[in-house]
Order: sequence, then C-alpha cells, then structure tokens
Amino acid sequence: LAGGFVLGRHVLPFGIQMPDFAEQSVAQPIDPHAPISIRSIGLGTRLTSATLQDQTGRILAQLSDAGAFRPTVELAFGQTYTLTASAERLWLGQTTTRQATFSTVNLPRIESALQQDLSPDGTVQLRFSEPVGHLRPAGDIPFSVTRDETGRGFTLTSAPGPFKQGLVYPIEVQWETPTGVPLPPFKLDISTAPPLTARVDTDGMNNLGLAMPVQIDFSEPLFAREKITERIRVQTREGHPIQGKWLWFGKQRVQFRPQPGWPAKSSIALDIEPEGIKSARGGFLSQAVHAHFNTGADKRIEVDLDAQRVDVIENGEVIKTMKASTGKSKTPTVTGSFYIYARFPVKTMKSTGKKPGEQGYYEVKDVPYAQYFYEGYAFHGAFWHNNFGHPASHGCVNLATRQKNTRKGVNEDAGWLYQWASIGVPVKVYRSAQHPGTVAATD
Repeated sequence: LAGGFVLGRHVLPFGIQMPDFAEQSVAQPIDPHAPISIRSIGLGTRLTSATLQDQTGRILAQLSDAGAFRPTVELAFGQTYTLTASAERLWLGQTTTRQATFSTVNLPRIESALQQDLSPDGTVQLRFSEPVGHLRPAGDIPFSVTRDETGRGFTLTSAPGPFKQGLVYPIEVQWETPTGVPLPPFKLDISTAPPLTARVDTDGMNNLGLAMPVQIDFSEPLFAREKITERIRVQTREGHPIQGKWLWFGKQRVQFRPQPGWPAKSSIALDIEPEGIKSARGGFLSQAVHAHFNTGADKRIEVDLDAQRVDVIENGEVIKTMKASTGKSKTPTVTGSFYIYARFPVKTMKSTGKKPGEQGYYEVKDVPYAQYFYEGYAFHGAFWHNNFGHPASHGCVNLATRQKNTRKGVNEDAGWLYQWASIGVPVKVYRSAQHPGTVAATD
C-alpha cells in the first residue's frame, strides 16, 4: 500500500489546467470574448475553489461546480484580471493552487468625427489613438480602405456608385486589433453634398449683341475651379468653336467673353460636361448642361465725345448719326470699349453715393429708354434740355426724346436707338484728342 501511495503521487497526473492564454510564457493581451475554462487534472482530482477578479480585486465569478470553472462574465477591453484556483486529491493527500494574471486588449479611441462629409475626392479620414488592424466598412456607399504606416490613420475611398447627393448614409465599421482581435463595431454617418447645378444666363435669348459675355452661375463654390472651363464647350450649332477668354468672379461664377465677338446671326451652343466638375463640398452635376442662344446682326454704337455725336453702325456701315450730350468736364463720360448690359424702357436715375441736400445730388424719375453700357453710364432720353451737341450730363449719353417733352419737332433718337439695339451690342466711347480729366476705362 505504501508503495502504491508513493507511486500514485509521483506517476498519476495531478494539477489544474488553466486557459491556454494563461499557459503562454509571454502573456499577450487577449480577446475579452475568449472563453475562460479551468478544470482539474488527474484521477480523483477536484477543484476546491476558483475565482475571477478584476484589477481592483473585486470578485467577478466564483466556483459553483467542482468539475470545472467556466465563468460567463463579460470582460471589458483594456483591463487586467486574475484567475485563482485550488484543487485536491484526497485519497493521495494532494493539494495545489495556481494563479494567472492576464490582460484584455485595449479598445482604441476613435479620434476622428463619427459624422463626416464625403470629401470632394470621395474620401473619409479616420484616425485612432493606437494602431489598428483591418477595417471593413459596410453600407450603401462602397469603400476601399488604405492604412498609413503608423496603423493609426485610415482613408476610406468611395467607389463610383449610385449613391445619391444631399443625403446621410449610415456606415457600420467592423475593425480589429493588429493581432486580429475583433473590436466592437462602430457607426459613421456620411453626408453627401447637395447636387451641383449650373445656370447659363443667356440660355434661350435671341438677337444677342456680338459683345455680350456668357455668364455661368454655379450653385456652390467649386473644387479645382481652374480646371472647370476645360469641361465647357462653346461653339456654333454647326460645331465651329468660338474663340474667347474665361474670367472668374468669385468662387462660383465664370464668364466667357468671345474674342473678338460672336459671329453675327448665328446659333450658339454652350455645353458643360459633368465629368470632373465638383463643388468644394463634393457635389456634382447630375447631368450635362446644354444652353443655346442666337445672335443678331453685326450692330455697333460709337460715341465721339469731341463731336458730341453717336454713330449707329450695322454690318460695317453707319446707318444713323445722332447729336448727343455727354458728360460735363466735372462729370466726364468714360472712354473705352463696352457693351449694353441692361435695358429699361423707363428708369428712375439718381446720383450715386449722394444724399438729398448734398451738392451734386440729383434724382430724375421716368427717364425713357435707358441702356446701360458701363456701371451707371447709359444712353437715355433727356426731356429736360435741348442742348444736344454740347456736354450737359453727369456722365450719361443724353439723346433727344419726345417722351414727356413739351417742345415740338423733337427727334425720337433715344427711342429709335432702344428699338434698334439689344443686350450685348458693342459700344465704343472715344475722343479724337484725349482731354485732361477724362476717365478712361477698359473692357
């Protein structure tokens, strides 16, 4: 019996089997969802006690079955735990106790916003407090994922797809540690930009003057606007390209100015291809933009300040000459090349920057046939004087009119010019010998 007792203590297995992660020589942080199991080893061996404690010493689970210890407690990320177990084999008088300390993997902190706008290049940036393994975003916007060399920064790039503009898309992100431990999924709300629209101001116009620029107004500031005009085609209906230059006004308005001008009596097409045109927020044109307009005859107006004369030119020939009254010496008429940009059959005109009672203030109501060619400078009828052929205005080009005029035999020059001209008709104001004080202007 004594021999059997000694043989049994030295030959028969006896002990406690701890979880595999506790048996490793170098402990690695574990998945908090990994199963924990402790059991006795050897014939007649039974567990007498087992506990699972957190890093504060609080007991989370205790032995309830002498056969095995399998706590079902949900462990937290980034915590340290201690397993303690004792076992005995009474018939051989054996007892043992084992203890193992282990840690769960850290849950990285998400340092980037969980609500983001999809950028103009179709990307979303994510950043974490420590290295992360794979990311797998899932949702109605398909993304590819790239990770930087630190493992903390990720770029999600949207694939071309049917996702809509101006909506918020929920994205669920599955992720894991660099060692492959799954982390709790998190959600992103990705907002797509509102759709970009473009309006062509001359669309549908007829009888357009040959100097009128075409203006395109976009609904949003543009991304990489310097490349936008490469996607805009201006040509005749027959497909002949129109030469000109593009000028930007702010971040969402651009003008095309034909050089030297539009072809007369032509149909012009302006087409904007949507590919590559995006707003600063990433919105895009949902379809191509097509605009058309027609030009009129080759009409031009020239104002000779020295002669106080207006020459009306059509197809290269002077068809009418009218006496005019331009700006006085203290309020000269600008010189340069312009075009008629606004027309009103009746207009109230008043001084700019002056208040009633101030020197130089004026206000004239019901001024007929106003055609503006530069800022506040216009052709218009003047019923309050008959001094045509001599400077008499605050800078505008006064013409004779019968409207509100009590004098007999007055020409209706202002009305005739209004009926003949149109938006965009070129205007040239010059003097044969430049006088001191004359304000010069360019296009």
